[in-house]
Amino acid sequence: MAFEYVKQFVGGGGTPQSEAIPGREREMSPNAAGGYAFDLDDWPRLNRFLVLGTEGGTYYTGERPLTLESAAAVLRCIAADGPATVGRIVEVSASGRAPKNDAAIFALALAAKRGDEETRAPGLRGGLCGLPYRDAPVPVCIRSGCAGGVGPGSSEGSRAVVHLQGAR
Repeated sequence: MAFEYVKQFVGGGGTPQSEAIPGREREMSPNAAGGYAFDLDDWPRLNRFLVLGTEGGTYYTGERPLTLESAAAVLRCIAADGPATVGRIVEVSASGRAPKNDAAIFALALAAKRGDEETRAPGLRGGLCGLPYRDAPVPVCIRSGCAGGVGPGSSEGSRAVVHLQGAR
């Protein structure tokens, strides 16, 4: 009986999901399920977004909040190292790791709008990616302003639309 008390603190049952692991609290934060998970920095979030996308959300997080969180991570990656972000987007897309390219196309639209000239140049000069132009998400996205307000009248928006429409 006395040892049952000790098992709670010394490897008997581990730490429940509802609590951070003792001594590793700084590395963990509450998740949408009510438990704790290790924090993920922006680059693994970018990879997760590019491969899995956000369509349909998750069991605990809806599609819209998940997309907003992912877009914020993409924007932080663009701000930190835009050319590396675009390179990663193209790498994941070209390798076929994602079942759909919608997330990659959306991320490229964000890079075209929010990146500096060095970030925008590869995507806007054409020949950047082998993304099939099936469902027109980028022109629609650019025209609706979800990529940060690029409008059809802006030079970045029109070049991006022309480039991606030509990638059929």
